[in-house]
Amino acid sequence: MKIVDLSFKIESGAPVFPAHPKPAILPWSKIEIQGFYSNVLFLSEHTLTHVDVPAHFIKDTPTVDEVPLEKFVGEGVVLDFSYKKLKEEITLEDLNKALEKTRVGKDYIVLLYTGFDKYIGRPEYFTDYVGLSKEAAEKLVEIGVKAVGLDTPSIDRPPFEVHPVLLSKGIVIYECLTGLDKLLGKKFKFIGLPLKIAGGSASPVRAVAVLKE
Repeated sequence: MKIVDLSFKIESGAPVFPAHPKPAILPWSKIEIQGFYSNVLFLSEHTLTHVDVPAHFIKDTPTVDEVPLEKFVGEGVVLDFSYKKLKEEITLEDLNKALEKTRVGKDYIVLLYTGFDKYIGRPEYFTDYVGLSKEAAEKLVEIGVKAVGLDTPSIDRPPFEVHPVLLSKGIVIYECLTGLDKLLGKKFKFIGLPLKIAGGSASPVRAVAVLKE
């Protein structure tokens, strides 16, 4: 079995989207003292590689502990948008061209490869990222995908019109993925299970792709 890790490592002080606190990993016990080793974690639900659920933008909708687990596992496909420049959007025209080359069906998990993960840790990672246009998001809703993910810190840029388009239809959103280039042209199952956080708007995930033989 070949598994590709699509997640960033969570470390103290790791970069996070503005307005979110940076994570901290604090020592709690030591083998030399208590006889066992453990840490305490302080982090936002939206730390590094994570999944957004409907409650993040839409009132009175499912929180992360209420979304069916089937939403987080499924047939995956990567669409290549690495040609997009800083601050550009993936337009409906861009999406339609990609769909001519790669089949995307109902309940697929669609991953958008921009190559922007290489900027992690640099200021432009949170200011100059490539986003998805509202029209392109509406096309994905029309197709009936179950999840959309990408290798940027957010699926859209202010005023954040894409989050509501997808989340209002129950389509979960994966952000801050990495290594999507390893999946180009490959068949795989995507798995990105969240923590079962009561009332959560999101959760860090260990996103992986299980390659098919």
